[in-house]
Amino acid sequence: MSTNTLPENNASGTLEADGEQTLQFQDEQLEDVTRYVVVNVNGNLYGMETDSTVEMMSASMTQITRVPHSPAFISGVINHRGTIIPVIDSRALLGFQLRGQEVDQLKELFSELESDHVAWLEALEHAVVDGAPFEKAIDPKRCQFGRWFSSVMDGTVTQCKDDLLEPTVNGIIKQFEAPHQRIHAIAEQALELRDNGEKDQAIELITNARETDLQVMIELFEKTTEAISRIYESMLVITECGGQKAAIAVDGVSFVADCKHSDIEPLPDTADNTEFLSGLVHRTDGSYILVADIQNIYAHACVAE
Repeated sequence: MSTNTLPENNASGTLEADGEQTLQFQDEQLEDVTRYVVVNVNGNLYGMETDSTVEMMSASMTQITRVPHSPAFISGVINHRGTIIPVIDSRALLGFQLRGQEVDQLKELFSELESDHVAWLEALEHAVVDGAPFEKAIDPKRCQFGRWFSSVMDGTVTQCKDDLLEPTVNGIIKQFEAPHQRIHAIAEQALELRDNGEKDQAIELITNARETDLQVMIELFEKTTEAISRIYESMLVITECGGQKAAIAVDGVSFVADCKHSDIEPLPDTADNTEFLSGLVHRTDGSYILVADIQNIYAHACVAE
């Protein structure tokens, strides 16, 4: 099913953003209305009935202990108020790429981009010392990093696009431009110094770039990774069903919504990953909320005591 864009919350009810959270709801509800906590998983909106929702907390606030030989959708267990409960990875349960894998892919990309400029300066130094031709891109827009940076700046980047365009992360990425351009700017100058017999000055220029601008870029890669890791931190929704409790790990908690029973539609026959869903609700902005089947999730993921 298609990815949804998350609009601003204008539903009734209040929801705090950080840390261990509790939900505040109006005491009176209409007979034909069900209230849902709406969460985000892989860009889609899912609704969990508030009757089965106990509280929410950041995954970083508790220790998740891995359990050997558990199903792929069980991240481990946590101690919730003295009770050991399972942690259900909603992405794995619904057949999506795991959250941590996306972070690892970005870390791998950043490592490649960082190494590219370490190698760029080494190649320039080799050209100066040995008189070898310098075959790396002098134009900062044509190197591997330059092409990636341009795609982020113009919004055409594909991998983890939403997270790279998030204001805080994007603000850090923009800081790459100046040191990156300064590194590329020394190429012609260093080669000219070499050709004029001034190798020492050329090497000094390269060494200075390595100790200043390259280090700035390395630090910016670290800051970008840290910022994205914070974005990718999961939320745990503590749920209860049939006398059992479980923590469901989601990408984020979006808002609270009241849905009339008559507005809940059957899932299309062509929809994917519907085993743990019971219907959907179309919203006025064109997006939709997929209704989670908590009982079926528990039947598959939780073992009765």
